[in-house]
Amino acid sequence: MTRCPTRGVGAALALAACASILAVTSCSIGTDDEPRALAVSTTTTTLPAAPTSGGATAVLYYLREGQLIPVSLSLPDRQVQTVVETLFESPEPGLDALDLTTSVPIDTQLTSLELEDGTLTLDLSEEFDNVVGPSRQQAIAQIVMTATEFGNVERVRFQVDGDPIQVATPTRGDATTVTACDYASLLPDPTDVESVGLGSATLQRLELRTSKLETTCPAVD
Repeated sequence: MTRCPTRGVGAALALAACASILAVTSCSIGTDDEPRALAVSTTTTTLPAAPTSGGATAVLYYLREGQLIPVSLSLPDRQVQTVVETLFESPEPGLDALDLTTSVPIDTQLTSLELEDGTLTLDLSEEFDNVVGPSRQQAIAQIVMTATEFGNVERVRFQVDGDPIQVATPTRGDATTVTACDYASLLPDPTDVESVGLGSATLQRLELRTSKLETTCPAVD
């Protein structure tokens, strides 16, 4: 045990030094002959794919004449929640110039988000029910295609005010759980939109996503 002197000026200086020694010995991390892994919590419901800080680029899907167009945007981070919630905001002015729009009601709120075993469950506020018909299907498609850009999101389920809902798909009718394959038909052929000024990066992203889905999605009779 370390003992510290308690009297005189010299003792005061020694006391200060001793206090430093005590702080180090009481607060420092002990050393081992072998490195040890840190304990990491494995329980989580909101999983980001490649999270970053200080700004990040993410791919979001907007609409042009009813077809899905991937757009790379700079966001504060690349959390799933941040990216999805961006779809609920008014499109940036630059997107308007390219005739890109959104069918997601801009007053919709993302109440909660949960990711488990590749299935992303989104709970949306009641304002989402303000969109109906083809526009509702397009809004769902935007969200699904955007969310499944993340490697750890394979399927998406929807709730409104906590109640599970079925959503429309172009090929399977109404479904509780949907994937990017359900909305692949809403992607345009890249060659059909080369002349509309979308930019080479967008066209390359569209070609990449289309090619991947053609390979991974089951053929539709």
